[in-house]
Amino acid sequence: MPIERRSTPPIRFGPFEVDPVSGELRKHGVRVKLQEQPLQILELLLEQPGDVVTREELRQHLWPADTFVDFDHGLYNAIKRLREALGDVADTPRFIETVPRRGYRFIGEITGSSRPAAQADTGAVVVCETPSSPALPQAETGSRKKRLLVLVGAGSLVLVLLLLFGFNVGGAGAHVSAPLTKPPQIHALAVLPLKNLSDDPAQEYFSYGMTDELITNLAQISGLKVISHTSVLQYEKGTKPLPQIAGELGVDGIVEGSVQRSGNRVRITAQLIYAPQEQHLWADTYDRNLKDVLTLQSGVAAAIAESIRSKTGDSVEAARKPAASPSIQAIDDYLQGKYSIQRMASGDGLQGFEAAIQYFRKAISEAPDYAPAYVALANAYDVNYDWRPSEIKPLQKAALMKALELDPGSADAHLLKARFYGECDLDGAESEFKEALRLNPNLADAHYRYSSYLADVGRVEESILEAKRALELDPEGPSRFALLVANHQYDQIITLRRQYLELHPKDGFAYIDGAGLIDAYHFAGRYRESIEALQQAWTLFGFKEIGQGVGKAYAASGYAGALRYSARQMEHLYAEEKVWKPDYIAEWYARAGDKEQALKWIGITAADCNHCWLGLDRVPDFVSLHSDPRFQELVKPSEPQ
Repeated sequence: MPIERRSTPPIRFGPFEVDPVSGELRKHGVRVKLQEQPLQILELLLEQPGDVVTREELRQHLWPADTFVDFDHGLYNAIKRLREALGDVADTPRFIETVPRRGYRFIGEITGSSRPAAQADTGAVVVCETPSSPALPQAETGSRKKRLLVLVGAGSLVLVLLLLFGFNVGGAGAHVSAPLTKPPQIHALAVLPLKNLSDDPAQEYFSYGMTDELITNLAQISGLKVISHTSVLQYEKGTKPLPQIAGELGVDGIVEGSVQRSGNRVRITAQLIYAPQEQHLWADTYDRNLKDVLTLQSGVAAAIAESIRSKTGDSVEAARKPAASPSIQAIDDYLQGKYSIQRMASGDGLQGFEAAIQYFRKAISEAPDYAPAYVALANAYDVNYDWRPSEIKPLQKAALMKALELDPGSADAHLLKARFYGECDLDGAESEFKEALRLNPNLADAHYRYSSYLADVGRVEESILEAKRALELDPEGPSRFALLVANHQYDQIITLRRQYLELHPKDGFAYIDGAGLIDAYHFAGRYRESIEALQQAWTLFGFKEIGQGVGKAYAASGYAGALRYSARQMEHLYAEEKVWKPDYIAEWYARAGDKEQALKWIGITAADCNHCWLGLDRVPDFVSLHSDPRFQELVKPSEPQ
């Protein structure tokens, strides 16, 4: 049956308002077309904000007992139309939350009258927005959300007011003052992976890229700490409560959202939550043409910054505005390339690297003035493992210089330039590290690499400070493991890597990184497990047969035999110019006790690097070689001048 319309003021939430008198839904004052049944559902939910409105209640209000309809189908369609009108999505709701097998509830922040005045005699406390009584924000609810519902009788009104408001006693009467609760302070922020709501799983690259772009834009906001993409990936499929996630990452603000792409149209939904109390601060939905999506991400970041400034009083400054967006095809190629790099160690092997290079080149051909594509191409060259430095450096330098020509303010480009200078120009490298950090203090990788540089040149105290800053920005990043290695906490590394691989079982870098499972098991004396990790790494990087061969060599000749077999296979790949990892060969021979072969391949690696191998004498596998004069000769050219 229709809901009775009373003479009450409009009910406002977000950019919307519902006028119970006229029966209209408006957004920013403009009427939104909505059929009668979805509007009735919305009004019923708004009468009981935060409470579950059961399916049976909805049936009684919408369909009289003598009406014969397919109730489930009718309710589904009505809720669907309501969500479409509000720009809401079921998986990451801002307003209408589904309570499985029970019903629905309104979870948004109401800034106007939330219940009709006629209900006041029920004993429930109603707080409406008036000049002397500021509206209390309602906490978000959902799979990660909790809500405290307080229903009291008239006799408990004083207690509720004491809990919700401060009070002053001055003479004969008491009066209600401003809320005791201070505005939430957001100094650190994490963006959880945006959910892919497209029907096509092949669009995962797009939601991955959109998350990365949003984090990149937010990281440029002055006065705000933003957690890196690598540290939030672990929550992609998790169900942890928001306060727990915030505690693990060391943040007070969380951004959640979703991405839905249909052809050349994109819908991005985002919401900002004060995580300790799960308090909703801001939300919005954006529908744009794909061509405008990168500029849109900057706009979303600016909106979040403004919300933090206006709602919490924190001092933050918006990021610099991006250049004009390139063509749709260029954007698509750019995002595909970034996703291919991420998947390079997930079974795609060399094909992942080669695909990334081709995607970035295509993006550049479509948009020759698009600086991020040049940065991404230079980075792809830098993370390669199949070309020699003598071949890759000219290509990397050309892409890098073009990126800086187009965008001198790119922090990522300056970081790559620092790495390009490497260890042959220490002053030049440090200058570029500092410039990258000046442009983007939230660039965790810059802090980490600068920390490594400082350690290699003997500036230990400065190195520790940079490592700590990197760890704050990227709790799951390399700094965390570097500190564990420094303290020889290999069992802890193994535990953390195994936990990570439970969520990301196909990430080969978890095995081969400097603090990966191969090394952690080796230095913990767990040699069989180190070989198993080595087998898995070969397989994930596209060399399944070699991985199987390592296992057979271990069964036949033990640990040293398996290492020698692995080294010889890498020698073949090096000679065929398929993989450039001579340092791995040197380390494996050293572990196997083959001193001559280890020295030979240290020399080859140094020569390929123009004899700039800073920290060579600090490689743990080479400690047994320190007394050999040939090793000392190799170290000398690598020492800082």
